[in-house]
Amino acid sequence: MRTLHTDKGMTRMQVGIAIALVLLLSFLVVFLLRHENANGFHSAFERSVKKLQIIQAMSHDLLASAEAEKSAVMADTDEASQALAEQSIQAAQNVEKARRELEHLLEGNRQHAHLFHEFSRCWEQLQAIDQEVLSLAVQNTNLKALRLSFVPAAEALRHMEEALNHLMDGASSSPDAVKITRLASQAVTSALHLYTLQVPHIAESTVTRMEEMEAAMQSLDAQVTDALQSLQALVHEPGKSFLDVAWVSYKDLQTINAEIVELSRQNSNIRSFALSLGQKRKMTAQCQDVLAALQETVRESMAYKATK
Repeated sequence: MRTLHTDKGMTRMQVGIAIALVLLLSFLVVFLLRHENANGFHSAFERSVKKLQIIQAMSHDLLASAEAEKSAVMADTDEASQALAEQSIQAAQNVEKARRELEHLLEGNRQHAHLFHEFSRCWEQLQAIDQEVLSLAVQNTNLKALRLSFVPAAEALRHMEEALNHLMDGASSSPDAVKITRLASQAVTSALHLYTLQVPHIAESTVTRMEEMEAAMQSLDAQVTDALQSLQALVHEPGKSFLDVAWVSYKDLQTINAEIVELSRQNSNIRSFALSLGQKRKMTAQCQDVLAALQETVRESMAYKATK
């Protein structure tokens, strides 16, 4: 009888132990599942935070690139334009590096992936515009043309005018004084009119209007040349030396004017400025809008996961 009682006691103990083990195992399973879910939540949260940080950095660098590009377009020296262009390129490279990093983080979410691909298309177009704008901006052909007009061209015209004024003063007692004065005045006036066409040509953006001004320059150049050649037959010493100076000065003006027209024709500053204010500005705004939409969807997905 004692053996039977003992067997029953052992059986009850074994059952109790088994129940305890089952309860402990169940507790451990629940604990591990909760811990795993918590880790999964934190991992997803941290991943979303990383996405937001990258998107914000991209937006910042995108604007920094645009601002540096505008400054490069507006810079008044080659050195400043080049330095600012390099800043713009560096900021754009930062955007591209972040874009590639973001691509891997957005995998698995259809809405995020769609917005990312939309930004990538916009970004590709923006980079193509940037390349053209910056390559034009650093050339500074319009600014170089203006500098030539304001300094060496103006100096050549002044030397020519001074020489012909001395020529007219010295020929006042000559029988041909009236003819000499008329021809010298014609040469100065036509050269001055040619000079005044330089700045409008530099500022002009249409080929048709440029060609019209160049035709006017050629006509005025012919008038100056004819007048100076006619003076050759009328002027004697000591007026010859003044006429020689006038010729040399005008040839300098002709050379400088040809260089101005060539630079003005390239129109790099005006073209880059137009691109910067037109296509570049619109495309930058479009890329920023897509990034803002992507940022908002990431935030919404974070809020949704947090409430689950």
